[in-house]
Amino acid sequence: MDHLKMAVTKIAYHKPNVLLVEKSVSRYAQEYLLAKDISLVLNIKRPLLERIARCTGAQIVPSIDHLTSQKLGYCETFHVDKFFEEHGSAGQGGKKSTKTLMFFEDCPKPLGCT
Repeated sequence: MDHLKMAVTKIAYHKPNVLLVEKSVSRYAQEYLLAKDISLVLNIKRPLLERIARCTGAQIVPSIDHLTSQKLGYCETFHVDKFFEEHGSAGQGGKKSTKTLMFFEDCPKPLGCT
């Protein structure tokens, strides 16, 4: 528990708003991040992390030991929207299918789009 608190403190020192990770994160670490108002996105595939890093100017770090403020990316706004399929076709069980998309807007350089 103390190690997790130290790890979250190291991350919070750089004042990120959103943290994207390739795998999962301990439930306790998730709670500590939430307490520090840091949004967490789990299970992002590596190619997608690389595209987001390119657009935001971030560098992907293998562990928090390599974290410096020069490696943080930037975008003006980040939001998540859920879209419901409107084509009249229902998915399994008659439910409409949904897509949840993340938007990274107004990145410093126009190197891609979401």
